[in-house]
Amino acid sequence: MSRRRRVAGASTAIGAVLAIVAGIFVTRALIREWDEVRAGLEDARPLWLVFAGLLAIGGMTAIAVPWRRALHLLGADLPMADTVARYYVGEIGKYVPGGIWPVLGRGELARRGGVARVPAYTSVALSLAALYLAAMFVAVAGAPAIVGGGDDVGRYLWVLALLPVGVALLHHSVLERGRALGEKLLRRSVDAAIPRWRDSLVLVAQYIPAWLFIGTATWAVARGLGQDVSWLDVAPAAVLSWIVGFVLVPVPGGVGVREAAFVAASGLDPGVAAAVAVVSRVTFVLVDAGGFAISSAWLARRPRGREPAAQLVQT
Repeated sequence: MSRRRRVAGASTAIGAVLAIVAGIFVTRALIREWDEVRAGLEDARPLWLVFAGLLAIGGMTAIAVPWRRALHLLGADLPMADTVARYYVGEIGKYVPGGIWPVLGRGELARRGGVARVPAYTSVALSLAALYLAAMFVAVAGAPAIVGGGDDVGRYLWVLALLPVGVALLHHSVLERGRALGEKLLRRSVDAAIPRWRDSLVLVAQYIPAWLFIGTATWAVARGLGQDVSWLDVAPAAVLSWIVGFVLVPVPGGVGVREAAFVAASGLDPGVAAAVAVVSRVTFVLVDAGGFAISSAWLARRPRGREPAAQLVQT
């Protein structure tokens, strides 16, 4: 057996194990939160919850689509359908403790699609950075509503101080210095394209619709649970809670941390806010699980050895 086949076999086995472990964490989350979900659904408005589910699908897909732009910036490409499918399959790793798993999962799936190793993995890192910088822009815009949400919100607002730092780190001169340092430490050339700052900021802007979907989905859940609240009472707090959950990467998918941040930042009664947070999480977990199942089946049906070539593009 050739070395390439052994590596491919090992990669497939690791991916399968990761998917199983992620599935266990997803199932545990659903079982653990079911009692609270069931209590929250007693007086539910079903149409609002269906609307929330559709918005959640829109939000997750709106995260997947700009990943193709990140690949473009690094000199690679995948067909849009492949990009979205590989996003859903790779992102299931976020339910495993440790923030590295979505990067490894999506990066490896991009490699299987024909993308070279460096752009495959760095595109995921770039897309995640742009995604959460976009979230910070949305949260800053909604900061007046967040500040009025509750007395404990101050313990979470510090994450917004990362916005100017993150924007500065995306500058091409900073990235070029980082590449030079990496080459010095590794004692080898790092063949990675460095996108211009303007292009990286455009990528950040392309992720803003995803956060509007996510915030609105959470607001729709609140309405579905019988709360006649304004969008500003819920959506900015939801976006802030996702940022907090991401920053605290050792927690699988921000479990618990995201809910606590939402309760503190929203303008809802704490008990109601907790119910909204839990039902929202379950909604997004179901979307992720469904996207994983559908995308896995779609990718599995592709003939072996006929993966679409990841064409290099001019940036």
